[in-house]
Amino acid sequence: MKLLLTMNLPYFPTHGGANKGNRILAEGFAGRGHEVIAVAPALGVPSRITLDEFRQLLHDDGIKIRESDHAIVFEMAGVTVHAVTDPGHMRSYLIDRLKHVQPDWAIVSSEEPTQNLLNAAVESYAGRVIYLAHTPTFLPFGPQSFYPSEQRTALLERANGIIAVSHFMDDYIREHSRLAPEMLYLPVYGPGPFPVLGRYENKYVTLVNPCQVKGIDIFLALARALPDIAFAGVPTWGTTPSNIEEMRSLPNVDILQPESNIDRIFEQTRVLLMPSVWQENFPLTVTEAMVRGVPVIASDVGGLPEVKQGTDFVIPVTPIESFTNDLDENTIPTADTPPIEIEPWRDALTKLVSNKETYDHYAAQAREHALRFYASVSIASWEKYLLDLRAGSICLQTKKESAPVESKPDPLSALSPEQRALLLKKLKKKDLTAPRPHPHQSR
Repeated sequence: MKLLLTMNLPYFPTHGGANKGNRILAEGFAGRGHEVIAVAPALGVPSRITLDEFRQLLHDDGIKIRESDHAIVFEMAGVTVHAVTDPGHMRSYLIDRLKHVQPDWAIVSSEEPTQNLLNAAVESYAGRVIYLAHTPTFLPFGPQSFYPSEQRTALLERANGIIAVSHFMDDYIREHSRLAPEMLYLPVYGPGPFPVLGRYENKYVTLVNPCQVKGIDIFLALARALPDIAFAGVPTWGTTPSNIEEMRSLPNVDILQPESNIDRIFEQTRVLLMPSVWQENFPLTVTEAMVRGVPVIASDVGGLPEVKQGTDFVIPVTPIESFTNDLDENTIPTADTPPIEIEPWRDALTKLVSNKETYDHYAAQAREHALRFYASVSIASWEKYLLDLRAGSICLQTKKESAPVESKPDPLSALSPEQRALLLKKLKKKDLTAPRPHPHQSR
């Protein structure tokens, strides 16, 4: 097969779950002999690096680049990557690549509230489009949607297939739309064997991507309540300068730089915290920690109980039920933060770090359950799905008879990321999108 993957996140370097998952998925297809092309922005918005620093990172990894109009092109693990240098050209560049490459399937990842790339794909390459759903907040429907819209929901209804990467996402999509996705776990954890990195003597209790929705309030409260324990925050896509300032104000909290090689984080990590207060999907970091014998304490929202694989230390929290009209420094809607009860978190963490025998027991439990899950996941199921999928098919549920909403050109599609951020903020304030249902926790 010839596949084209596109997303609104940088392909390299990979510090977030979605872009890391997409990258390793693309490499998995390439490793099976398929031709894979990726079209992605060179930099995130906002970006922590410049284009010259991006080029230097590639050079440092021994990757040769060539410059084309509006893109830096390079090969990585068998995938041809087009890193678009100007975000305003993402749409036109994707359309050009689709016409030139003519892939069997165009796979569009979900990390874009405007569905600009999906709009480009279904308008210019109808009949060969797959939508890859990572998280409910970027879907245009349901109670967790940042920006619900019937018009953009209609774009998803024109996709030939939708892949949900967890049972939680599958349930969410089926409950709140007329779509019938295929549930496929991401086979993105590497070939193994995995080193045992979780050790009682390791220094940090770690939170990756400390930010509001990921439970930074719980993380900071624990650090204040347990001043003799060392904590570490690893800032990625959601972390704001204010979050970093808050962490640096505490003497027992260190900032670790994100790493493409996650082992460098886990070899310092005693316990991984995942105190999310939004509908987390199926975070790769949890499985990555568990297969390496690092115990994980997680909240009970969204897909986190699913990814924990029946192991201990799943803590009830009050999830976010609504978002405000304001955007943070990363152009992410801010939330009405729910109240937190720190005692269950403090008790669980104290239990893990107070006794080596107890710690070793739960570290072994985490590794055993995660390795069993890992053994059940394969790129072959993704390959079979795409080979069996019929071009021109649709992913609507036939049990519902209402007609699809007619898709029209999206006025957001031609805007730059900065312009879209401003317009999205106005949409929140003026309520120009479809009314948001009363939020509730999805089953």
